Amino acid sequence: KNGITSVHGTGTIVTPNQVIVKNADGGRTTINTKNILIATGSEVTPFPGIEVDEETVVSSTGALSLKEIPKSLTLIGAGVIGVELGSVWQRLGTKVTTIEFLGNIGGMGIDLEVAKSLQRSLTKQGMKFKLNTKVLSAERTPEGIKVTAENKKGKLEEITSDVLLV
Repeated sequence: KNGITSVHGTGTIVTPNQVIVKNADGGRTTINTKNILIATGSEVTPFPGIEVDEETVVSSTGALSLKEIPKSLTLIGAGVIGVELGSVWQRLGTKVTTIEFLGNIGGMGIDLEVAKSLQRSLTKQGMKFKLNTKVLSAERTPEGIKVTAENKKGKLEEITSDVLLV
């Protein structure tokens, strides 16, 4: 579809323009191409004590298929995918709070000036950031998903929201 060939198996990049794929049946397929795209996908890091149900506790995949716009959303981790999804929900009217262990958004390896500029822009749009903050627990309550977090000074804070994005 769209000029893309999908090949399933275990691949080895042997040159900048050639991949050899070991197929499930044991055979091998050699692919010669101008460009190689490695699409590994992603996995949710399990959070102790709370299970992802893709309705109130969601992964990035679940965040794309929520049935309605939540009033509030807490985002654990300010990596690029989570921040992008949080910003979409923020623009749709959701109150978004992001909790990040690091001192910047965007994850490790991001240019810090870019991260600061993006954070300023998202803060102006109403997104809240709690940096240098560790999530201690998350639990389902009658009011929503309650996250307990601790900042680097040891101050505890509880944040309750309709949806938790992990």
